[in-house]
Amino acid sequence: MNRKGWLYGCAMSLAAALIGCKQEQAPEPMADKSKPLRTTVWKLAQLDLGQTPYALTDIPQESHVGFVIFNAENETLTGFAGCQQVDGRYRVDGGNLKVEAITLSGSRCYNPRFDQVGDRFSQALRSVTTYRLATDDARLELMTDSVVSAVLLYRQPEEGTW
Repeated sequence: MNRKGWLYGCAMSLAAALIGCKQEQAPEPMADKSKPLRTTVWKLAQLDLGQTPYALTDIPQESHVGFVIFNAENETLTGFAGCQQVDGRYRVDGGNLKVEAITLSGSRCYNPRFDQVGDRFSQALRSVTTYRLATDDARLELMTDSVVSAVLLYRQPEEGTW
């Protein structure tokens, strides 16, 4: 076989091999199911105050006794529990939520009811193991060992307020 025939044969073989190759599609990126959780103001609506097992107490919505924001960029959280500022770190893995390094700063309310709500809310944050979002992403349930310890509602802050 002459050189020209050999090159022609190689080119045809290469062309046949390339035609048989399929280009694989890149897999679709998985949706981050925790996205509604993050960078949203969650206002405390109900809380287990420890008075009756498995019972949640309504928190008046005009009070600002508890809220939390889960910051997406650095997995930190900030908010208020009672009159004290809450700061910490969190991790989300599927439906699991782990809050770590919670610190409370500032003075207490010196109002026994607000102090109790603040203490129980910070405890709910410390002990959360899983979370559940309502289908409309406007209700967040914090759970410890499958028991709801706090219910928070989505709140869009008004201009110039938290």
